[in-house]
Formats: sequence, structure tokens, C-alpha cells
Amino acid sequence: MNVLHTRWRALVLALLLAVSLAVPAAAAETETAAEDLQTLADTAASYAAQYGGAQSLQYALWQDGEIVLTGQTGTFSRSENRLMTGDELYGIGSVSKIYTTVAVMQLAEDGKLSLDAPVTRYLKDFKMADSRYKDITVRMLLNHSSGLMGSTLDSALLFDDSDPSSTDLLLERLASQRLKADPGAYSVYCNDGFTLAELVVEAVSGMDFMDYVDRYILAPAGLENTFAPASTFDTDRLARIYQGTDTRALPRDCLNAVGAGGMYASASDLAAFGGALTDSTLLSQSSLDAMAYPEYSRGIWPEDTLDMLSFGLGWDAVEWFPFSQSGIQALVKGGDTLYYHAGLVVIPEYDMAAAVVSSGGASTYNELTATRILIDALAAEGVTVN
Repeated sequence: MNVLHTRWRALVLALLLAVSLAVPAAAAETETAAEDLQTLADTAASYAAQYGGAQSLQYALWQDGEIVLTGQTGTFSRSENRLMTGDELYGIGSVSKIYTTVAVMQLAEDGKLSLDAPVTRYLKDFKMADSRYKDITVRMLLNHSSGLMGSTLDSALLFDDSDPSSTDLLLERLASQRLKADPGAYSVYCNDGFTLAELVVEAVSGMDFMDYVDRYILAPAGLENTFAPASTFDTDRLARIYQGTDTRALPRDCLNAVGAGGMYASASDLAAFGGALTDSTLLSQSSLDAMAYPEYSRGIWPEDTLDMLSFGLGWDAVEWFPFSQSGIQALVKGGDTLYYHAGLVVIPEYDMAAAVVSSGGASTYNELTATRILIDALAAEGVTVN
């Protein structure tokens, strides 16, 4: 899940970004040929793996309808003689929330739900020990302003076990909880909101959540390397994970709150998903604009905050440094499971998206690497990011 969301994260991000921008600065002035962009991306990836402590790291750049750049660093395994090919799968953690958001927005486009209707309209069994729960809307689930306590992840973080009970029992567990704030009062990162959104998708569509995602998101976008713990796929493709310096690989990392953080993907599939959010592949432009709208400006964000999380719908940030300093909107989502980490950065205006996934490390480093790759890709197009 995305756990680095407190104020100190803003300072860490600013310092790390300053370092990442400074390291390859001279190279940014070189010719903008494809091989130079590959070298710059490989350099950024190697720094992220080195300083973040990643076992392996994979990246991909999507531009104008296709994956134009891929790469990887590190080693797939500490005990197997196995080369990395770019087809490895990684847990993407809370980047899964963007798939959930897209599903909700699609159902809203079809007139099957309203973002500003109460969740109780769609989940008849949703009750809490606090009458204010009736005021929670679907929108509040997506912008983290529901007032829910946060994360009810009992039996969700498991090894080699796709037990769905964490999601199945959420309504029962919420029934005894109170809210920590009035719905819509302010935004604080909340995983349970997206598990509720997952349940809303199932209730409204009449489909299992991943069946819906497969049919209406993955298939239209041509994504064949995105799965959930309970999906049928070759689990041997999952990048190996490790505890400390132990040479024995751990069993696969399963996060069973799928709509909040449980999906696996390759970097290329994740970048292509981001690319599908720059055009009408999955959503109308009005829905994409709604996702990218600065939700915090609705009065649910403290005026004196220093946090980098300028929430949209699903997105961690819709105003991302340094792009925002140059009048460019970049949409960002990071995710962390126990051992996997992911970062997705999308620039709709220039039809670009970059994804970085890793075994070990941290989503912060992955987001910065994706940012660095996009800065260099824009430079190759003659666009300067100050």
C-alpha cells in the first residue's frame, strides 16, 4: 500500500528529486537520440536501485500509443541463474487504486452510479456505529475524504495465499467502527475507501471485481500482463522478493485488498495503462478531467499543508513538481506492498506515461525515476522542464 504519505514525505521527495535532477544534468545537454535517452533512463534506474536497495527494478516509457523505452537493473534471483527479460511481474500496490477509480468512472459514465450519491445507495449492507456514515459519497472514497479510520487489512497481507476474506469481511468490520471526521471534512489517505469502492463496482456491475477489470479495462487497453493474486497466471514470472540479506526467496507477496493495492503488472503494462488515460481508450475526456481535477481545492485540504499529495480522484498528486513549475500537469500514483513497490507518472498533454516497478526499494524512488525519464523524454521533444 502507499504508506509514505505524511508531511515528511514532501521533504524527502524534494531532496531526492534535487539529487536525481543534479546527477545526470550534463547528460541532458547531449543529443536527443534514442540511445541517449536509453542511457539516461538506465542511469536513473541504477541510482534508484542503488539508493533504494532494490533487488531488481524495471521501467517502461509509453509515448504516442506505444511503449518506446524499457529497461531493467538488478538481479532477478539470488540463487537462480536467470536473466531479467522485461517480462517479470511486480506487485504495484496502491497504483491498483487507479484501476478501481477507472472502473467507478466508467460506471458513472454509463449512468449506473453517481459520484455524489451516498455509498449506501449501492451497498445496502454498509453500516457503521456512527450515523455520519450515511453521508459518505462515492466521490469521498476516491479522494480520501470519507472520514473512515483508514486501513482494515486483517488477513490481507499474506504470502502465497489469495484469501479474499479481508475484502469479504470489510462491511462486517466497519459495522463496529466510528468515523474519525465528518465525511468530506478533509482528506487523509484511506485504503478502506478503495476497498469499499471495489465493492461498489461489484454491486453495480453484478460482476466480480477482477472480471470487470479484465473485460472493461485490461482488454480494451490491450493489457495482457496485469493480474490479481487470485488470477490464473504463471506465478514464476513474479520478481523474487527477499528478507534482508537472506539468499532464500520468500513466497509470493499477496495483498488481497485488490481494489486498494493488490494487482501485479509488468512495467510495460503499467505504463501502457497510464497511456490509456491520455485518450478515450477507457474513459471520456470529461471523466479523465474529473480524475485530474484538484480535489483538495474543494476545501478538504489544510491551507498550510506542506504535503506533496495533491489528491485528484485516485491520483496521489495532480500537481507534481517539477512539471507544475513549467505549466505541465503530471498525474502521479505510488504504491507499496510488503516487498514490491511501484510508481506511475502520466503527462496527458504530451501523451506520455512512465512506470517503474521494483522488488525492494520504495515507491518514492520509483516515482522519482519515472519523473526523471519523462523529463528527459520531453527534452528529446524540445520541451524543457525547469
